[in-house]
Order: sequence, then structure tokens, then C-alpha cells
Amino acid sequence: MTLLRADRIQRLELFEGEDTCDLIHVIQDSFGMEFTSDELIAAETVGQLSEIISIKSTHARSERCLSAIVFYRLRRAFTELFQSSRAQVRPDTRLEEFLPWTERRSRWRRLQGHLGLVLPRLAAPTWLLCSALVASVAVAWAYARRFPHLTAGGLVTGVVWFLAFFLLVRLLSPFVRTLPRACGTVGELAKVTLARNYDRIATEVGGSSRPEILSALRQLIAVETGRKSEEILAQTAFPEGLNIH
Repeated sequence: MTLLRADRIQRLELFEGEDTCDLIHVIQDSFGMEFTSDELIAAETVGQLSEIISIKSTHARSERCLSAIVFYRLRRAFTELFQSSRAQVRPDTRLEEFLPWTERRSRWRRLQGHLGLVLPRLAAPTWLLCSALVASVAVAWAYARRFPHLTAGGLVTGVVWFLAFFLLVRLLSPFVRTLPRACGTVGELAKVTLARNYDRIATEVGGSSRPEILSALRQLIAVETGRKSEEILAQTAFPEGLNIH
């Protein structure tokens, strides 16, 4: 095996992790394209990946600001769905003003349906995951104490823990209503919504410049990996620098 082929195989192995595969699928779906193995190998940074997206894009160039277009759609949706005034809906307005915790899940679904666009998923609060983890460990420990002859090898205990954790997360799912980390304001939601639906919006009104595509890609990666967009730079290694597997 030549050194070049070995490097190629090693590079492709970086994209075999479940989280990385999911991220690649979301990026492809959002920008309406599929990457070849050679393109993934060449995209060693987020900036290089955005260059590949720009080259592969077939949308006619638009002089309009796509994130502004999405913001205006969001403003119209907030005024029509939640009886907000236009003056209330500004780029720096906190989303909590329109999406209170008690109604957030239902309002989020209504907003997505009204827009006809894909919104990022609401997240599980840290306390929910910690509570489910602690409770499932307690269930597995109690089961092992109650049936030591069945759990001597540890495999059954592991299965009990997994099932308990899975069921508890499902039971606590109504509490999954934390706003995505990159979507604290209406303006941030507009940028993330554009990134997640870039192909659909660019097909309607035209594509944007390479710097704007890079910005959309950074927003998309940030929300999908639970990080701040400022942490995703053009020179960030892809996918090694994203701390996903």
C-alpha cells in the first residue's frame, strides 16, 4: 500500500463516526448536494468545505441578503401566530419573549409548520440527562442486588441500565424544550434557519456569495454540534476540530 493511499484511507476513516456521518448528511441536505469521497478528503477545514459547496452550488447569484429574507419571514410568522407587533420582533430580541417555556414545544411546531422550513431541534436540558443517568444507574444497581445470579457477568446489568436510561429519557421528553445554543435571538434563529434550509431558499431567491456560504456553514455546524458559531472558524479542522465522533 502506498503512502498516499494509506493517507487517503486514514482520512476517510475520520468520517465513519456516527456523529460525523449525521453532520455530513445534514450539511448535504441543507445545501442540496452530495459530497464525493475525494471532496471529503480535500475538505480539511471548514473553510475548504465551504469552498467546495460554493463550487458545487448551481443557484443563480442573488444580490439580496438571504438571512434578512429569513428574518422578515420569521417576523411575519411571529406577528401572525403569536400576536406580536412588528416593532417587538427585532434581530436582537430574545426568543423567550415569544416562546415561553410552558408553550415552547407547541409554539416551535407551529412556527416550523407556518414557515414550511426545517428548524433546529429543541435540546434537552443538562439536568434532564443527569437525572436520567443517575436514576438509570440506581435501577441497574438495585436490579443487580436483587438478582445477583442473573447479573454476575455484568452484561445483563448493562442492558438493564440502557433500557432504564432509554425509558426515562422518553418519559422526560416533554421537558426537552431548551432553545439550541446558537439560537438565543431572532436574528440568530434567522441565520440558523437559513443555514438549515439554504438550498430551498436559494432555489427561490438565488444563492449568496462565498463568504455568506461560509457563514451559513459555520452556523449550521455550530447548532448541530451544540457549540457557539464563534468557535467554528474557517481554519477549524474538519471534522477533527469539532470534537465529535
